[in-house]
Amino acid sequence: MNNAIETRRKHQVPILELTKPAKTGPDLHSNDFLSLCDDQDLRKLFLEKLHNSPRVFGVAGSRILGGNSSDHLDFELRMARFFEAPAALLFNSGYDANVAFWHSVPQDGDIIVLDELVHASSRDGMAISRASNSLYTFTHNSPESFEECVLRALKEHPSISRGKNTLFVAAEATYSMDGDFAPLPDIVRVVEKYVPKESAHILVDEAHSTGVFGPQGRGLVHLLGLQDRVHTVLHTFGKGRALTGAVFLTTPLIRRYIINYGRPFIYTTALPIALICGLNASFDYLEGPVGDYRRSELRRLCKYFRGVLEEALRHIPSSLLSLHDTPLPAGYPSDVVSPITPILTDYPNHLSDFLNSLGYETLGIPYPAVPKGEERVRISVHALNTEEELETLVARLIQWATMMQTAATNVHSGLVQSRL
Repeated sequence: MNNAIETRRKHQVPILELTKPAKTGPDLHSNDFLSLCDDQDLRKLFLEKLHNSPRVFGVAGSRILGGNSSDHLDFELRMARFFEAPAALLFNSGYDANVAFWHSVPQDGDIIVLDELVHASSRDGMAISRASNSLYTFTHNSPESFEECVLRALKEHPSISRGKNTLFVAAEATYSMDGDFAPLPDIVRVVEKYVPKESAHILVDEAHSTGVFGPQGRGLVHLLGLQDRVHTVLHTFGKGRALTGAVFLTTPLIRRYIINYGRPFIYTTALPIALICGLNASFDYLEGPVGDYRRSELRRLCKYFRGVLEEALRHIPSSLLSLHDTPLPAGYPSDVVSPITPILTDYPNHLSDFLNSLGYETLGIPYPAVPKGEERVRISVHALNTEEELETLVARLIQWATMMQTAATNVHSGLVQSRL
């Protein structure tokens, strides 16, 4: 274990510790996209629901062993109605949900076509799936690569076209590291073009888009009008909902199968009633005018931040600071903008240390955590950030880049002088 830790240190991968936060600057790093975690009105609504609930503590068992309650079932019915889905199944976390689905649902002879950057939870489930030897990975967010993978998979597994097995697709609506969007319309189009209806199953993970996009925060699948063409959707509650847990929107058959075969569901104590109260409060809050306002403000601030940042970086060497130029996928409305902005730099740890010294809780993400040339510091804009906070962060980034340029010039001058 010590050798493994030292290997991380050798490669300049941050050695993470759980220390007491010493936050002094604005939150531009967490996934609290809608600024709910410290919202006093949401807190009041949550406490009212707690006060009115006959039970608030845990249920002392898994859902299938004494831990199932009317609160859990009523919330699942609410989720199915809200997301216009045939059925819903509640989980303690998005990680548990993905592992439960991918390890249990694919059967012998089934195949999985996955984006190369799907979350570790999906990969962990696939690794112990009956389809673990039939994984087809396509280039991140590439419709062309996806189509090639589907055609190759169908050729190598003719039972799919005969309706005997299933081709599963794994994608995320919004990817956490780059903040970019899956080409969902193209994915659906390709699947419907080549795969028999009874042999296709698309799963979209909305962990970083739920609450943020779509009518009343229903996510990108709804925003794009694909809710009747995507078979299973995962929504998590730890980012745009300020709590924890997750829900699958899926078919009654998949729901029943996971209840009986999904080990993370079977062997996990059910969520406490207090958390169900919190989830109901969060959904009530965001379904009203506050949700519409926060989503509108978040969209406005994300565009503002991107514009100020692009202008400021025009004369900064790309090795110090640069941005991804990622166009929206085909079929997306032009006003869709991501709250996640990766700041690319060859010196992620140095930049992160500089920002930390100023009160920003950023983390450098170096190689090999990301590919060479993709090292970065990740910034997340929130609905209640201010323009001044965003402008100050940009000024600090330019301050750091200027310091680095000055230091490099001084080193170069010293080398020249030493040779004279």
